[in-house]
Amino acid sequence: MSTPSPLPDALESKIFTTREALSSGVGPSRLRARDIAHPFRGVNIVSDRQPTFVQRCRALMAVLPPGSFISHESAARLFDFPVRRGDARSIHVTVPAPYRAPRRRQVVGHRRTVLGDEWMRSAGFAHSTACRAWLELAGTSFTLDEAVIVGDYLVRPRETRRGYRPLATLDELRTAAERSIDRRGARRISRALEGIRERVDSPKETQLRLLLLRAGCPELIVNEPFLDQWGRVIVQPDLRIRGFRITLDYEGDHHRTQRRQWMRDVRRFRQLAGVEMVGLRVVADDLEPPGVYEFLDEVQGELDRQGWTGRLCYRPS
Repeated sequence: MSTPSPLPDALESKIFTTREALSSGVGPSRLRARDIAHPFRGVNIVSDRQPTFVQRCRALMAVLPPGSFISHESAARLFDFPVRRGDARSIHVTVPAPYRAPRRRQVVGHRRTVLGDEWMRSAGFAHSTACRAWLELAGTSFTLDEAVIVGDYLVRPRETRRGYRPLATLDELRTAAERSIDRRGARRISRALEGIRERVDSPKETQLRLLLLRAGCPELIVNEPFLDQWGRVIVQPDLRIRGFRITLDYEGDHHRTQRRQWMRDVRRFRQLAGVEMVGLRVVADDLEPPGVYEFLDEVQGELDRQGWTGRLCYRPS
């Protein structure tokens, strides 16, 4: 097999359009060589491997109108939203009016009036901000629970190059929703904003909280330290039922398989017993039928023992 001839320096190691190649003297036969990938019609990448998602985004941007940006499900993928929607092979892109939304294979085009602070640049191309990506999906394809799950994920502080901060604050989400020109799903977005909480460590914790609230559980306190009489932190449970000495912790598989985590769990539940707190451990099967009925009965029993007169009732999302 012959070695492909070198490309001009201007095209080597970059994304380039077919028009750029032809104007540089590269013929159609050279573009068909094995060292060039073609993620979209008219766009080429110097690579003998299947382009990555990020490379495909960069390639698509090379043939879109000025002011376009990667959006919706594709922007959500860049931010690693814990809820995924749509075909992973397709790339969503928004173009500003008056340009037409692109119609290409494996491209989902959107057209709208764009505000300047609704997009940002990273990974070498423009894409929706975290707030905008949340709004785009919360208003269209997300259920209410999914919108809250992703909202919890966005407002949880995490370590970044700029320090310990969230992808978006709750105030930023509210402001983005108020300023948004697109009012689709406005009621669902408003309800989701009311349900989002900070300091939630995992989507399953959000799912647990929403399940209990729908069932009629008293108010839940999220990841708040429980202090002894001297102000020292005893434990910091995932959830605590306000007004009752009951905590709930969701335990994924790592609580079972990692020795250090298992030892921490043992110590934590000893500490809870020492201050007369009831600690309920929750697993995945407790969140869906049929396990959810037994789980809610357990919570109901503890609430009854502490004087609650209400009744829990499972209500699917």
